[in-house]
Amino acid sequence: MSNKKVFNNYYFNGENSHFSEIWNYDLLTKLNPWRLRKYRKFTKFYSTFHKTLLDIGCAYGHFLKLLKKNYEVYGMDISEHAVKIASNRINCEIEQGDVEKNIPFKRKFDIITALSVIEHLENPEKAMKNIHNHLNDKGLFCFEVPTISNKRSKFIYNRFYSKDETHVFIKSADEIKNFINSCGFKKLAIFCAFFPIFTKQKNWVDNFSVIYGVFQKV
Repeated sequence: MSNKKVFNNYYFNGENSHFSEIWNYDLLTKLNPWRLRKYRKFTKFYSTFHKTLLDIGCAYGHFLKLLKKNYEVYGMDISEHAVKIASNRINCEIEQGDVEKNIPFKRKFDIITALSVIEHLENPEKAMKNIHNHLNDKGLFCFEVPTISNKRSKFIYNRFYSKDETHVFIKSADEIKNFINSCGFKKLAIFCAFFPIFTKQKNWVDNFSVIYGVFQKV
């Protein structure tokens, strides 16, 4: 992953933050609660015996706060700035760490989530190995990632995501699916997650860039 010093206060709140020219990360996330609620719904649908959950790239803890209602939650983020804010907001264990190096918990989890993480990875194979090793049998890996599958999704990516120069791993939806499968997982579902479109229909998944995947450890 890019140097952790990049993911400081300025990354989330600076005048040139990629999140918005007007709104910072925290405000933008609070104004878009529908997205995180949908992701929780998708995760819960495929969750049966699953009780413990680690959110990688938890940032300020918005998703953790929602998930805490359903699971025993843990968080981690590469950003010391984000970890400090999340720890003050949510009563759970949150650690600073780089998923490409290690996951700073000695235990395993039933679910690992990662929103807007994969696109930042310079060594995604190592990160996925760490994630796989920290999941219990039949554990779930749930993630959001922007993709470029065709001209339309490239236009959307360029409009909403390309400003973030820390994006180094951008693939098509099919390439992401094949990559996660190759790391010891099977696909349960891939959703188009571009508001207000939430569907598993492949033409929508390919056309609207951002996807939410639910995979199971095999």
